[in-house]
Amino acid sequence: MDDTFRPAILYVDDEQANLDTFKRAFGADYAVKTALSGKEALEVLNKEDFPLVIADQRMPGMTGIELCERLMVAKPQTVRMILTAFTETQMLLDAINRGHVHDYVVKPWRKSELKPVLERAFDQYKERTRKLKELEERAAQAGRLKEEIKQIYNYEQIIGTSSGLKEVIEVVRKVAPTDSTVLLFGETGSGKELLARMIHAESKRKHGPFEPVHCAAIPVTLMESEFFGHEKGAFTGADRTHRGYFEMAQGGSLFLDEISEIPLEIQVKLLRVIQEKEIQRLGGNSFMPVDVRLIGATNKDLKQEVAKGRFREDLYYRLNVIEIALPSLRERKQDIPILANYFLEKLKTERADPNIALSQKAMDLLTRYDWPGNIRELKNILERAVILSPGPEIEPEELNLNIKEMFETEHVDLNRLESTESLRSQIQKEEMHRFSEALKKANGNLSEAARILGIARSTLFYRLKKYHLI
Repeated sequence: MDDTFRPAILYVDDEQANLDTFKRAFGADYAVKTALSGKEALEVLNKEDFPLVIADQRMPGMTGIELCERLMVAKPQTVRMILTAFTETQMLLDAINRGHVHDYVVKPWRKSELKPVLERAFDQYKERTRKLKELEERAAQAGRLKEEIKQIYNYEQIIGTSSGLKEVIEVVRKVAPTDSTVLLFGETGSGKELLARMIHAESKRKHGPFEPVHCAAIPVTLMESEFFGHEKGAFTGADRTHRGYFEMAQGGSLFLDEISEIPLEIQVKLLRVIQEKEIQRLGGNSFMPVDVRLIGATNKDLKQEVAKGRFREDLYYRLNVIEIALPSLRERKQDIPILANYFLEKLKTERADPNIALSQKAMDLLTRYDWPGNIRELKNILERAVILSPGPEIEPEELNLNIKEMFETEHVDLNRLESTESLRSQIQKEEMHRFSEALKKANGNLSEAARILGIARSTLFYRLKKYHLI
């Protein structure tokens, strides 16, 4: 037993001799406090907590069971025990079945027999406390995630203005309660991880862990160990057993962002985990069952990756049970003022500057921009503007958006496009052909060509400018 800490017991009995006997027997092992009645015990418990309360059953004014009933509501973590010299077995069993009492001991007791009972009670208290703390942490995490999703993604407000996002949210709400694997498609910064967190927070796994993994950030040599774990001694430097992401996500959701970056040799192992629902640690000899919901995300066209041999077709179909495509910010520009005002209000609170605001011209500029970096870029641009703005109102020039030249140029000289042969060596033939065909169909109109290509106008503009086509 730890010499620096003695578990506390409150012993309640209407006979002082019994209290003294108990204190003499256990005072050296535990921090024993006593009370002569149920009323006195409640007064003590109002001031301090005890892991274990032991009460005599037959006391005037309030019986031991009645005290335990009160404690079940007031101090649910406390282990409640009855000492009795009378044959009241059925009444005590009924109290135990109702949860009022955890155990009972018949008088007279012997220290050698009672000591193990007390130790088990303290073990029970520790386990209950651990589980309660774990549940509270999970509940708090779920609450934080829901609030984060609601605030940052702000989908309750956006649903009414953006049909594209409204459809996504409706699909998510249907899919979330299931255990189906989900594959999210969307540009960088469009909110794929937030959507994955929403799926988790709305699912039956919401009290389990949500484990996000950014696949592109894991070195290839460590990927198998990071995903599936390793045993001690599995390789040089493996000085301890390591739990992988699948183990850490047990009972919850595993979010694999940039899943297209997983090498083929790991894709094979990932496919097996999905099929068999079990993993084998690197260096291990046995298989371990896993209960994990997979949510994948990518900003690439996985069908093209499959066609090029960079992604396994069987894994693609295993992952793509439910496919959700997130609209880019340029596809829901009506949401830009809502998001901009939300981020601005948040920044006001963080910077303690309640007067900062966007001018109408600045807001107009935000809605005209194509946002190749999506929501993440919008947030960063506003944060920079709030920090550097000299006055209470943010003007267009303080947004630091390099779009003047982009909007001044709306047409491409088709003759120059056809005649600049030297540029063809700098641009892949396939891409150059796509650009040329789209611009011809659009009669040189940049916005229309971008729409035909299915890319941002800004992306097409900067790509053509890079190769001196405009």
